[in-house]
Amino acid sequence: MAGMNVMQMTRDAKVLRLITLVLLIALCVFKLVLTYRGLDQPVAMDQAQIARSLASGDGFTTKFLRPIEVMTVKKQAEKDKETPNFAQLRDSNYAPLNVVAMAVALKVSGYDDFDACRITDGGHTYAPDRIISATSTIFFALAVILSYMLVARLFDEVVACATSVFMILSDLMLDYAVSGLPQMLMLCCMLGALHALLTSIQCYEREERYWSLLYIFLCFVCVGLMCLSGWMSIWPALGLLLFCGFYFRPSGSYLLTGVLVLFLFLVVPAIRNQLELGSVLGNAMLGLYNSFGGGEEMAQRAADLNNAPLQSTGFVMNFLGYTFGQLRSLYVNMGSIIVVPFFFLAIFNRYRSNEVQTLKWAVLGMWFFACIGMALFGIESPMNGSQLAVLFTPIFTAYGISLVFNFLARSQYEGASFNQMRGLTMFLMVLVSAGPFLSTLPRDIYMGIWLGNKGRPHYPPYYPPALNNGLVDVTNAEDVVVTDQPWAVAWYANRRAMWIPTRVEDFVTYLEPALVDGGLKVQGFLITPSSHSAITTEVTGAPGGMSGIVNNMGDFAPLAMEGKILQITPRHNIALADAFAENVGGNNRSQPMGQVVSSRGRFSNRVPLLGAEIMYYGSSLSSN
Repeated sequence: MAGMNVMQMTRDAKVLRLITLVLLIALCVFKLVLTYRGLDQPVAMDQAQIARSLASGDGFTTKFLRPIEVMTVKKQAEKDKETPNFAQLRDSNYAPLNVVAMAVALKVSGYDDFDACRITDGGHTYAPDRIISATSTIFFALAVILSYMLVARLFDEVVACATSVFMILSDLMLDYAVSGLPQMLMLCCMLGALHALLTSIQCYEREERYWSLLYIFLCFVCVGLMCLSGWMSIWPALGLLLFCGFYFRPSGSYLLTGVLVLFLFLVVPAIRNQLELGSVLGNAMLGLYNSFGGGEEMAQRAADLNNAPLQSTGFVMNFLGYTFGQLRSLYVNMGSIIVVPFFFLAIFNRYRSNEVQTLKWAVLGMWFFACIGMALFGIESPMNGSQLAVLFTPIFTAYGISLVFNFLARSQYEGASFNQMRGLTMFLMVLVSAGPFLSTLPRDIYMGIWLGNKGRPHYPPYYPPALNNGLVDVTNAEDVVVTDQPWAVAWYANRRAMWIPTRVEDFVTYLEPALVDGGLKVQGFLITPSSHSAITTEVTGAPGGMSGIVNNMGDFAPLAMEGKILQITPRHNIALADAFAENVGGNNRSQPMGQVVSSRGRFSNRVPLLGAEIMYYGSSLSSN
């Protein structure tokens, strides 16, 4: 009888694994083929255009020019008595590993050649978008497999399969899977680190100190790779170091191993930042403006950080606000999985297995430091290139499920009744967690079938054909387009794009001369829904309406409003920017916006790329 039970459990485990695998493949294909809408994350587009440069043989160079970076490179070049090279500007904003993965995918698929993959079939989506999304989807599938293996080691096959199903049916996890963001690669590295850490703990308990130290080395190799996938991973790495210092003895050898491995992984990027930007941390500290100042975006768009000073007086309140915001948004940021918060109850549960009991403290320490880092850098949005909460979703889910099963095991149900109750409980929890995904499923299927191969872009604010065809036709590849959507211009149009500053004086006095010194010139301005659509205020949290446009665009707000007014009053050919060609009273010596961009300015040739929604202002003297 016992042998028959074992055989039945083995068959059940195989069936569960098969169902989970089929569900994983089906939903990945579903998101990549039937309902695919293209990229919608600025970080993903920015990394993708860097990856294309890498795949094309141009190295880690970027076509996205941030004003603060332009001025930093210019000052460093003056210090070195060299000419600033903006045509081959090396990226210093992103960890390299995800970019390398994208570059390999683009090279293998043949989409590293921009001219060979233009949108020519009347579709609305860009073919290389799917390659970028497929890359992160592969990492998502690998993460599901790694989480299954880890949870099966900690608990059993049922908990492992349930954890995988929760991940697969989570709307947020699926969005990350096709986003092109580095989180899925970071998750794979983190799960690899937890696998090695679990083995190290087991060896330590058996007093096999040599093997324990070896697996700690492998653990921090995975953590180092995670840091090279996303710089924010340094925060959970600090939590892991702290855990090693408290748990292992002698702590010095384990701590030293971890510190040395991380140092070896991070020393090369630090040296490169020092040589190119004069700072070991590069532009990473600009992220602090989310908590200290008016936001990282405003800092990057400033020619001088003195115009975007850190507000140290309000930092404590902002930091506390972001800290409590992490707790408030925990459920959403981890995929809206109902059992995730149960992890904190599992902290107080005493597990029979010492490995399970110990690993939860390591995970808690990593999560705690991750929360500190996200609060310090002001990260709240569930979809963000620096979001770390999603990395803890599988392990939090596993501990939450185990706690639920522990509660059920202490009930009066036994045998078949217990299995039925456990199955019903799991079904209800999965149904609730999958609610966001299931609620939009019919609409997504209908839209996917109705639109067919044309696709449904993320509009507003992104409409790839307007950039991939329209903008490419009216611009050249050598000079610079100033825009509110530089990441999309660099990716979809393969044009050098500078983020539009908030001050006209910055553009005229500092930025344009710096570009000229580097052998480039500004060929036009591009205004998109990123500056005047309501979606911008939803994403950034800025006020809506006219106040939102003014806060976002500064001196160039009239230019953004011009397209909106034209859209509202299509019968009237209103040139709002013309009203800003002169200063009031003549006391202000700075050049008015209208003298730069308007029918009376240097960039007077107005070209609608998607009606008034996407408008390009080119130079009348341009020969494009």
